Amino acid sequence: MNRRQLVLGVFVIIACGDQVVVRETKASCGNERLETGEECDDGNTLNTDDCSNACERGVCGDGVTRTDLTVGEDGFESCDDGNDNDLDGCTTSCTAAACGDGLLRTDLSEGALGFESCDDGNQVETDSCRVDCSIARCGDGVLRDDVQAGDQGFEACDDGNDDDSDTCLTTCLKARCGDAIIGPGEGCDDGNEDPTDDCNNCEPASCGDGVPQRGERCDDGNDVDTDDCLSTCAPATCGDHMIWEDHEECDDGNAVAADACTGRCEVAICGDAIRRRDLEPEDAGYEECDDGNLDPADGCSEACLIEVCGNGRIDFEEECDDGNRIDTDACTNACVPARCGDGILLIGEEECDDANVADDDACLNTCRAARCGDAQVWNEVEACDDGNRVNTDSCSNACENSRACDRGSACV
Repeated sequence: MNRRQLVLGVFVIIACGDQVVVRETKASCGNERLETGEECDDGNTLNTDDCSNACERGVCGDGVTRTDLTVGEDGFESCDDGNDNDLDGCTTSCTAAACGDGLLRTDLSEGALGFESCDDGNQVETDSCRVDCSIARCGDGVLRDDVQAGDQGFEACDDGNDDDSDTCLTTCLKARCGDAIIGPGEGCDDGNEDPTDDCNNCEPASCGDGVPQRGERCDDGNDVDTDDCLSTCAPATCGDHMIWEDHEECDDGNAVAADACTGRCEVAICGDAIRRRDLEPEDAGYEECDDGNLDPADGCSEACLIEVCGNGRIDFEEECDDGNRIDTDACTNACVPARCGDGILLIGEEECDDANVADDDACLNTCRAARCGDAQVWNEVEACDDGNRVNTDSCSNACENSRACDRGSACV
């Protein structure tokens, strides 16, 4: 924004022996004097502090993001889009929109980065709105616990697949004897409770005679439940709650694939491509992610922790990570240490940072704001700058070239 200049036509007359020197001075925004029409005047060229280049007070909603404050200080802004829309990328409190803030963004299309289908303002993964701001659904692999049996949306299980022959049906109900679907551990399932027909309690009537007959899936004539045919005449399979010797490492018989025993009946480990959800962050084996490998620098670390700048851990190829999203402190949002010339204003250390090495613009290459008296001539603003406060030499304290006037003449 161009500075507003108020020309007051003030003339200073200095008598120097036989010579008279007349200089005209201009009162303007930026002269560090509060004048008519100004709300403030801090005498600098920064437009992002509490006093703008138009000599107006910086406030949330003015369209200029303040950079002179840190998080927690009164008046801090992480953004300022100058509108009163709470549902876009910047809220009316001048905070950046984020999944989990309780405000549903409406400015993005589905598939765009930051799009939200819902936002309930919490970090609960098991209710109707997931922590990534997507709507919970049967088949997403996350078990809802906010709905009671019989209510719409209730899930007894959710294994995230469309296989009806395992312990969790595609309706998110647990497989059971009598549902007319042959599941793990069942030799048959006719969907009724008639004990006089060929299938009773999901076991063929002739099971156990060692001769596979009609209606039996297998029959080895024994009551051993750790071989390939269970005593119910059902083939051994993962999820039947029986550990199949030499084939399964575990079998907890539940419909949860993301606990200590996976849906493949293998002991859960980091790198198996199944993120465990049965542990808390302080528990051994806790996983934030699991991409199926142990490679660093691919977004999920070899310890199954999310690799992202801002997580408070120094991950592979990061120089720093302070765990926040503040770009104006000692560690930037790119997880590299702040430095003069990076184009990011380091609060409390730099007055400006224009990401160049030019010393004749508004920001010196020392990240100090250009000002009269800094011994650097500010292009198109100063006529000279000798770096001193002597007002009687060739360069005045206003950084203008001094001109002596002949006797009887006036200097313009």
